[in-house]
Amino acid sequence: MTALLTLRDATVRAGNVPILDQVSIEVGQGELIAIIGANGSGKTTLIRALLGLVSLDSGTAEVEGSPLASMGARQRSSVMAWLPQEGTAIEALLVEDVVAASRYRFDEPRSIALAEALAALEEVGARDLARRWLTELSGGERQRVELASMVAQEARCWLLDEPANHLDPVWRARTLRFLDGKVSEGTTALVALHDVHLLGHVDRSRTRVVGMRDGKIVWQGSLDHEQFGQGLEEVHGIPFQCLESEGREFWLPGGEELS
Repeated sequence: MTALLTLRDATVRAGNVPILDQVSIEVGQGELIAIIGANGSGKTTLIRALLGLVSLDSGTAEVEGSPLASMGARQRSSVMAWLPQEGTAIEALLVEDVVAASRYRFDEPRSIALAEALAALEEVGARDLARRWLTELSGGERQRVELASMVAQEARCWLLDEPANHLDPVWRARTLRFLDGKVSEGTTALVALHDVHLLGHVDRSRTRVVGMRDGKIVWQGSLDHEQFGQGLEEVHGIPFQCLESEGREFWLPGGEELS
């Protein structure tokens, strides 16, 4: 079966420095892929390359075997939805209008777009924000609005860069559980995370972990892979210790000297 999204030997440079270094990855329909790695490891650039938001210095990006560059904006929006680390909105817009705008690819009356926007806000637990101004929201509230926009967009694949950013512990857990639920319904998701403990809120059996370091993929395995600790060491360069509590695993970095 042809992969939904594919990068082949993708390289992205900043000057002479590769920030994505000959990376190849396939994202299958209905997969949940967690991208882990330290700051500067290439996670965000990988997501942006799959979205076509950065130019590749070499390699290719494809959607179901066709070049990503050949797709128009509306066609891309039917396949991919994006939640960046930081929102860029600076205009005073009503939340319901922001979410409705994510449905721009649909040829539909405004009344339907607004109804779908309200349904999406309800689904993510943010219905009470509909008539608020986006510029007046907290970081966590904005993140929930972005999530609602992804729901309303009805794309087949979600790409999320630190989706728990700005959220309190309860909403972090709810967000990952919500994402896992969407995958169980057939949505494909690729999510970049710093905190591997958030993966305790997703189905271990269907989650693939991809570890990055210095712009390269250095480890891949399932979340319940017996070598997950070794994978964390490959990614971060130090050993990790696994602790268990009430059936959950917690991975803690080993001691190191700080210079």
